[in-house]
Amino acid sequence: MKPNLEWLRKQAKHHLDELRKTDPQAKLADAQLAIARQNGFPSWRALKAHVDSLSVEGQLFDAARRGDVETLTALLDQHPEKLQARDEPYEWTLLHKAASEGQLATVDLLLRRGLDPNSREKGDNTYPMHWAAAAGKLDVVRRLADAGGDVVGHGDDHELEIIGWATCWDGTDDADHRAVVAFLLSRGARHHIFSAIASNLGDEIRRIVATSPATLTSRMSRNENHQTPLHFAVRRNRPDIVRLLLDLGADPLIADGFGFPPAMYATAPEIDRPVMEAIRKMTAGELVSADRGHRPTRAGTMDLLASVALGDWDAAARLAHDNPELLNTGALHLAAKRGDLQAVRWLLAHDASPDARWNHVDAYVTPLHLAILNNHTEVARALVDAGADPTIRDSKHDSDAVGWAGFFHRDAIVDLLKRR
Repeated sequence: MKPNLEWLRKQAKHHLDELRKTDPQAKLADAQLAIARQNGFPSWRALKAHVDSLSVEGQLFDAARRGDVETLTALLDQHPEKLQARDEPYEWTLLHKAASEGQLATVDLLLRRGLDPNSREKGDNTYPMHWAAAAGKLDVVRRLADAGGDVVGHGDDHELEIIGWATCWDGTDDADHRAVVAFLLSRGARHHIFSAIASNLGDEIRRIVATSPATLTSRMSRNENHQTPLHFAVRRNRPDIVRLLLDLGADPLIADGFGFPPAMYATAPEIDRPVMEAIRKMTAGELVSADRGHRPTRAGTMDLLASVALGDWDAAARLAHDNPELLNTGALHLAAKRGDLQAVRWLLAHDASPDARWNHVDAYVTPLHLAILNNHTEVARALVDAGADPTIRDSKHDSDAVGWAGFFHRDAIVDLLKRR
């Protein structure tokens, strides 16, 4: 008898009840692993994949993924009612699966069999074309469009439309994806502010902002922490676009959904230098005001960071003297994340703690964690030389500096830490 996944799930739950008689902390994953091993598989995932492959639906989706037109044709001939099958967990259609893998012949077969190119799945509420565009598969995108596919794709959960899926993800800045974008534009799609930023299109950004100035404060979806165009330009390493957005009126201190300014996303000093310059101008005004009022300066972390990032040591010294708490509220962390060795050394020399923990996105980390994250070996060395404790663990993954360095394959930093 072929194994049934629902039966196996029930077996796992029954086994969990047995495990908890002796171990109240036992988890379902423990029971699932035991059931998998009883059936000769190293993991529950491997067992599930095997069971799925034995079902008609599993065979259909496997054939669509591999581009096995012959097998897919035979299966659909035998089971025509399975053409509309949906895959777990997000109810992908066979067309989503084939399109995401760039399987043109399979896409063609499924369209000829009657699948709708504008069907939506329930994970990201996307068409198959979203996934083909994200994969840079022009031939599949064209075939879907020729079959009546909507080249705009408004309504996906990321609020990026198909052109955004072809431009806004990591790894989409290549010739294949640019060809997809050119095709989408030829069929009536239009850039939005985020796809224009990703594509480094200054003139298009000017046009969009001139048409709707409020675009400068528009937001990405919750999936991207409601980043603004300026956040996104910094994150995508577009220094020329960063300067353009500021020239058009973007706020250098605007917060995203986490409450972080654009500088939070810089991983090198040159990426957001225009942001630092804009903040420095505001800081200069505060310095003048403090002088006139014969009072201490009032400043925030970004004022201090901008001063050290631009090498304005006099301003930095005054801010740190008047507001000593700023030395341990993220400036050193962000300088470490950016790989700004000069700024890191200055902050350490002025009593910033190399062991201070600060909330970076969703975890409290040390400056050393962030230097490791972005592979800034010399910054890591400076922090360790200043006495940074490599055994401090972050609050999310409960991992110390060696653990981070190993996970991210920062071999030079691993060697550095092990020698200390």
